[in-house]
Amino acid sequence: MGQLSSGDASRFKSDLVSCFQYKKADIRENFNEMDFENADKETKMEEYISSIETKFDSMINVLNSIGFE
Repeated sequence: MGQLSSGDASRFKSDLVSCFQYKKADIRENFNEMDFENADKETKMEEYISSIETKFDSMINVLNSIGFE
C-alpha cells in the first residue's frame, strides 16, 4: 500500500475538515429554511440537527488532533 507525504496527508486532512464544516453549515441552512407547521416536530428536528452538528464537531476535532511527521 502506498504512503502519502506529510504535506499530502495534511492537505487531505484539511480537505476533510473543510468538507465536514461545509456539510455542517449546509445541514443547518437547510433546517433554517424549513417551514414547520408543528412546533413539536420543529423541536424534535432541532434536537436531531444539533446532534448531527455535535458529531461533525467531534470528527473535526479528531482530525485536527492528528499530526503528520
